[in-house]
Amino acid sequence: MEFYESNCGVFSIPLWVAPLLHAASRLKSDRARRKRTYKLIQYKLIQQKLGFSTDEKAYPTYVYPLALKQLVRAVFPEGVCDYPDPSHDKVVMVTLEDLNAISLLDQVGP
Repeated sequence: MEFYESNCGVFSIPLWVAPLLHAASRLKSDRARRKRTYKLIQYKLIQQKLGFSTDEKAYPTYVYPLALKQLVRAVFPEGVCDYPDPSHDKVVMVTLEDLNAISLLDQVGP
């Protein structure tokens, strides 16, 4: 776990991401680990209703900040493919401020 926490510090990513990286590390391939990490982060963002309007029922597509992508690729480096970011109307660009706000909301509670 210390490995993931130190890497979060290197990339200036909030420490709540470290347990998600640790949870994903149990999978067999780095590709599966990266996918699981992004799914766990997506779940956290959906819990906080980031990018939702009041009348929407569909989940938005999240584009993560470069620092987060670099962290996940550094921790799980095998077979990285660089895909272009989507650009349709349901895309929500997540910032480091958004990620830091989630860590603050987790400390305060609902």
